[in-house]
Amino acid sequence: MAKKTTRELVGDFIDLECQLEHANEEESLVLTSALEVTKKDIGRKMDGIDYFMVDIDRKMHLIDAEVEALTKEIQRLKTRRRATNSLKDYFNKTLIPMVVEELGDDNGIYETDTARYKLYETFGPVAVVDENSVPDDYKVVKMTESIDKKKARKDLTQGVDVPGFYIEKVKRVRRS
Repeated sequence: MAKKTTRELVGDFIDLECQLEHANEEESLVLTSALEVTKKDIGRKMDGIDYFMVDIDRKMHLIDAEVEALTKEIQRLKTRRRATNSLKDYFNKTLIPMVVEELGDDNGIYETDTARYKLYETFGPVAVVDENSVPDDYKVVKMTESIDKKKARKDLTQGVDVPGFYIEKVKRVRRS
């Protein structure tokens, strides 16, 4: 005989209780013993279900711990990436231009065994000196009013004098 599922056992239990209500004394003893057997079978099934539920909870906690560990690792790697980018910016914006300027030839060129560095000047980021004197044409209204630095940069690099803005030449290095 195949083992019954918990649902089938509960159905049998309900059926036996209904039969017990309408049974005479003789049938009552048989039905009562059948009810006790069914209760024990349901108890064994519940023990198995409890074990299974505890195992599921254990697995869930392990998954949560793994997610937490991976989240911490992701944060650590993001911090390392920011630090590496900061170091790279320092090299590209400060150290290499200084070496090329000091050790390069009169044309701003410095060569190594692996690369050729050329010092050149280009426009840096646009700085807003006085927001109040910036013409409305350079203000972009989204949800709040902001300054259109891209438009100002375009005009400033073409020699147009725009009130409220300032742009200066910065030294950069091209590696080829």
